[in-house]
Amino acid sequence: MDKIEKIIRKIEQIPTLPIVSRHIMTLLEDDEVPLKKIAEVIEKDMALAANLLKIANSPFYGTLSKISSIDHAIAILGISEVKAMLMASSIHHFFSTPETHSLDRKRFWHHSIICSQIAKHLSLHFKTGGEDGLFLAALIHDMGKIIFDRYFHDEFITIIDTIREEHESFSMVEKRVLGATHYQIAAKIMQQWNFPESVTMLVFYHHAPWQDKNHTTSSIIVYLANILAKIVGYPCMEEEKKIDVTSFCKSKAMKYIVQNGFDLDEKKFRTLIKNIRKLVADEGRSILSIFQ
Repeated sequence: MDKIEKIIRKIEQIPTLPIVSRHIMTLLEDDEVPLKKIAEVIEKDMALAANLLKIANSPFYGTLSKISSIDHAIAILGISEVKAMLMASSIHHFFSTPETHSLDRKRFWHHSIICSQIAKHLSLHFKTGGEDGLFLAALIHDMGKIIFDRYFHDEFITIIDTIREEHESFSMVEKRVLGATHYQIAAKIMQQWNFPESVTMLVFYHHAPWQDKNHTTSSIIVYLANILAKIVGYPCMEEEKKIDVTSFCKSKAMKYIVQNGFDLDEKKFRTLIKNIRKLVADEGRSILSIFQ
C-alpha cells in the first residue's frame, strides 16, 4: 500500500464533523425564518454572539459606528458569514483536544482569522462581490495542517522540523515527507463532510488559483489573502519560507492575477500591504481572540 492510499484510508476513518449549535445552523438554512428570530437564538449562545460582534466591529468591515446588537451584526455580515463562523467553531472544537500537537494552534488560528479578514477586505477593495463561502474558505484554508498534526503526528513532526531547518514552504516539505499536501487532505475530508463544492475547491486551489476554472476570482482572493497574511506578519510558522514582494510582483502568478481583472502592480501591491498593516494594527487583539 503506497503513502497516498494509507493517508486516504486513514482520512476515511475520521468521524463526521459534529456541528456546534446545530439548532442555529438549522435556522440559518431556513429562508423563511426572520432575521430577528435568528438573532434571538444566537444571543443565547454567548461565545458565538461575542465572536460575531467582534467580526462585525472589525476595521476590515469599515463600519462607521459600533455594532452592539446581534441582528445588526447579522445584517452587516450576512447569513453566509454567520454560517462560516459556526462551521469554523465546529472545526476548532473538533481539533482542540488536549493531545500533544506540533503546530502552534494559537499562531495557526491567528493566521486563519487574519486571512479571512483580508479576503473580505480584498473582495470590497476590488469590488468582486465575494461569493458565498469565500469567508469560510479563507478561514479554514489550512485545515489540512491540523489534520496532519492530529492523524499523522510523527510525520508532521518531521515536516515541522524540516521547515525550521530549511525555511521551506509547507507544501514542498509535505510532498517530500507524506507524498500529499495539506490542501489535498483538507479537500478530501471536506468532501467527506459534505461541505459545499465551491468552498472545497477554494481550499483545494488556495496555492494555485490558475488551476481553478470555476471559481477563478474567489480562488485568487483566497490565494492573495494567504500571501498577504504572511507578509504582514501572520504566517502559520515563523520559520516557513518568506515571501519577497518584488519577486512575487514579477512572478507568473501576479501576471495571471492581473490578466484576470485585478488592477495590481508592485506599487499598488505595496500600498495594499501598507493599508492592511494599518487595518491589522487598528484591529488590536480583539478579533484574534475569537478561538481562544
